[in-house]
Amino acid sequence: MGVLLGLFGRVAAEQGMFVDLGFASAEGMDPELGLPLLLRQILPIGLMGIMLSAYFSAILSTADSCLMAASGNVLTDILQRIFPGLHLHPKVLRLTQVLTFSLGMIAILLATRMENVLDLMLYSYAFMVSGLFIPLIAALFFKQKNPYAAMSSMIVGGSTTLVLTILEIPLPFGLDPNIFGITAALFAFILVTLLFNKKYTL
Repeated sequence: MGVLLGLFGRVAAEQGMFVDLGFASAEGMDPELGLPLLLRQILPIGLMGIMLSAYFSAILSTADSCLMAASGNVLTDILQRIFPGLHLHPKVLRLTQVLTFSLGMIAILLATRMENVLDLMLYSYAFMVSGLFIPLIAALFFKQKNPYAAMSSMIVGGSTTLVLTILEIPLPFGLDPNIFGITAALFAFILVTLLFNKKYTL
């Protein structure tokens, strides 16, 4: 949604609506500035404040939902498997709060290093595709449900893609980093499956 609004703002820039703001054209313009600049141009001051407050409230609502979901996933999918019965501990709520706070600090650190939300989204999608593709295909079509192999595949595949993307390493034949990430994930999945060949049921 934000990308579409940003593109709408770039179209407005091409029409010359932001000339007095220093944007004669959309070239070199951050897409994320499109909507705020458009609102600034076409709305009166009072209404502009209301619209911007609603805009940023939606962003904050999405952010806190993502943090809650992330802390819940860490607790239920990782920690509870390492420490069975953790959800019955009397201080599990405090642990959830600590996890949410820690993940929020990591998110703030990432935001200070990378101020373009679109880049962060692309990196997260690249990590997700490279990490989840092999375990998902193995579980759906080959009935392979080894949790060690799945976790190793996700970490190796996603990390490979992120490293190649961030460092901008020249790749043979101009291939996308996701190709190498998925390949690394496949090798990691096969290797760990051979090492831990016990049958698992998830």
